[in-house]
Amino acid sequence: MSAIQAAQKEFDRWQQKERRILDALAGVDGERHRLGEERAKVEQQVLYYDSLTREMKRELGRPGLSSLLSSFRRP
Repeated sequence: MSAIQAAQKEFDRWQQKERRILDALAGVDGERHRLGEERAKVEQQVLYYDSLTREMKRELGRPGLSSLLSSFRRP
């Protein structure tokens, strides 16, 4: 095998490695995008349930000891 053929073979190997790395990076970018969208959805849910909890506490008020004890006596 001549030096030129060996160099070409080495060059081809490095090109294949580069393609695999670029494919892996594209996969990472896609996963990062997917996870960012999922995180945004979770943050929306957290905000919704947080506001719902505050609203319920406002409507129902904090139970006093007597209402808490009477709720345990209910059948």
